[in-house]
Amino acid sequence: MVQRLLDELKRQGLEVPAAGTEPPRPAQFTALYRAAIERLEALVAKGNGHPPMRKQEVDLLCRCVLSCQTLRQAICRAADFCAMLYPRAGVLSLGQRAGQAVFHMDSRRRVQSSAACLVDLTGLFFYLLLFGWLVGQPIRPSRVCLAHPRREDALPFLGWFHAPVMAGCPAYGFEFDPALLERPVVRQPAELDAFLHDLPYRLVGAPVEVVSLSQQVRGTLHAALVHGTRLPTLGELAVRFEVSEPTLRRRLAADGSSYRQLREHSLQEYAEQCLRTTGWTVGRIAEQLGFASEEAFRRAFQRWTGLAPTQFRRASAGKPPGLR
Repeated sequence: MVQRLLDELKRQGLEVPAAGTEPPRPAQFTALYRAAIERLEALVAKGNGHPPMRKQEVDLLCRCVLSCQTLRQAICRAADFCAMLYPRAGVLSLGQRAGQAVFHMDSRRRVQSSAACLVDLTGLFFYLLLFGWLVGQPIRPSRVCLAHPRREDALPFLGWFHAPVMAGCPAYGFEFDPALLERPVVRQPAELDAFLHDLPYRLVGAPVEVVSLSQQVRGTLHAALVHGTRLPTLGELAVRFEVSEPTLRRRLAADGSSYRQLREHSLQEYAEQCLRTTGWTVGRIAEQLGFASEEAFRRAFQRWTGLAPTQFRRASAGKPPGLR
């Protein structure tokens, strides 16, 4: 995640904070993430001809929704609050689709860019955390929508949501269980300062109610793939997250997942990204993902997608599948 942010800063010609050679510790990650997003947010807002929403306004929004009785009322009040700040704040709305509640966040960008995507994705994740915190129960989205046309620009941040992500939608948003809309707001004003501390930048090492352990594991696995390093084992991940291996296994199971599933999903997702966005040969991708041979990678990719790697690449480019 850090490298993705730093790469975007470089691409925009902005000063890049020093990330170091070792994986950042939680506090270091939080500081780097905050610095990068704040710089990108200022750049994106300037391109749209207005300053960004100030932190004091975000804090005031949170204080306003705390006085609501239910989550439904809180979302509607957040929408009213942002309407007063338009165009510096996005347009929020609540709807329904196929039996699911749908929260929409339309940032009304003049130009869609990879920098704007990261800024808006951070904003969307903030609302997901805020709404779950208000009712004392994490919101588990069934689907997440990106207004940005390229899903690849949001990797590896998509692991935050632990849900299918659709790109090229009319607005950012997420779908969730509509029964949660009637859940009462249980938080008190005295709890707000602690909740807002470093939010939503506090992702690595954050408590499970803020970012699930399975999401943190996915982010760690993806970072290893991007850097071409060996994927950490379950035991190594347990050491990283300061829990025992059995505890890590149980907590992943509580999230409805497992190390094997997260590892397979991360390999598939990054393999698809490489096939879509790079000119690497299949052998080069197999090596990057740590497969013993090109043929082993081909077999795994066929099992994941039902297609050979070259067929997937052709289909992604809008060409007929053709031959292997």
